[in-house]
Amino acid sequence: QLCINLTNERLQQFFNHHMFILEQEEYKKEGIVWQFIDFGLDLEESIDLMEKPMGILPMLDEECVFPKATDMTYKDKVLAQHNKKHPKFSVPSMKEVKGMEHPPHFNIHHYAGVVGYNVEDWLTKNADPLNENCLDLFRKSAMPFMATLFEDCVPAGPKDRKKTFQTMAMMHRKSLNALMAMLNSKQWYQRRVRGFSALVKFAAGTCARLLLYPDSCPSITNNGRPKS
Repeated sequence: QLCINLTNERLQQFFNHHMFILEQEEYKKEGIVWQFIDFGLDLEESIDLMEKPMGILPMLDEECVFPKATDMTYKDKVLAQHNKKHPKFSVPSMKEVKGMEHPPHFNIHHYAGVVGYNVEDWLTKNADPLNENCLDLFRKSAMPFMATLFEDCVPAGPKDRKKTFQTMAMMHRKSLNALMAMLNSKQWYQRRVRGFSALVKFAAGTCARLLLYPDSCPSITNNGRPKS
């Protein structure tokens, strides 16, 4: 779930930057009289909390290396590093977790809201200890789909295991960075100006909501160029 939320945060940051920051810069280039508006949508703090050095995921990767590490030693290190020190990090109160079977150990204040995380089994899941015999079996499967899924999972030899060790978090961030590099290499958004006659059909309140929530308005994310 943390990896999914990191992805959401990175993509939302990309969208905000292109739709709110770069768009206003275009207004200036075109000579449009415009007073810059700070939408206050910067997600850098929450992203850094998750993936920068001494962040939630790098600390998890580091803990997976230590033989005697446990989920609780990881939790204690995270709390010592971030509790009351980072604006996007908090610890739920006893009242908030009362009666929960698996109460969250800490909260991250994401763009979409506060999410609580319980770190039970995180080290095991992050290390992804899938038996190499199973990997080899899946890779050689007679089912083409199964073989394709595991074609890159070539079992490493004893000498290469330490060199090739990658946690799930490492692989996810590598894949995410590749996605962001691809997105940043192209122009994905085209402005589309609707005629006034189309806009007057909407009530003023509806127009305001559409402008505040671009994902609700197809015209804003339309990839086609305006028709003359």
